[in-house]
Amino acid sequence: MADTVRYLMEEMIPELEELESKGYFNRGEIKSIVQKRQDFEYALKRRAALKRDFLRYIEYEQKLDELRLHRKKELGIKGV
Repeated sequence: MADTVRYLMEEMIPELEELESKGYFNRGEIKSIVQKRQDFEYALKRRAALKRDFLRYIEYEQKLDELRLHRKKELGIKGV
């Protein structure tokens, strides 16, 4: 289970580096995002993942994307 979660987290590195380099989030915020995502991934990989675990993860990612879009507009960042 830990290997699977570690692999999934490593796959997220390019996205997270881009978010930091474009100025959407600072280093501390990226660390917080990584920890939160890791917690969600472990919850989904347990024997019987619950529907609420999936829904919480989806809600978290939606709010994170809303924050990214808000900061993009606020900072005047072009592109994705």
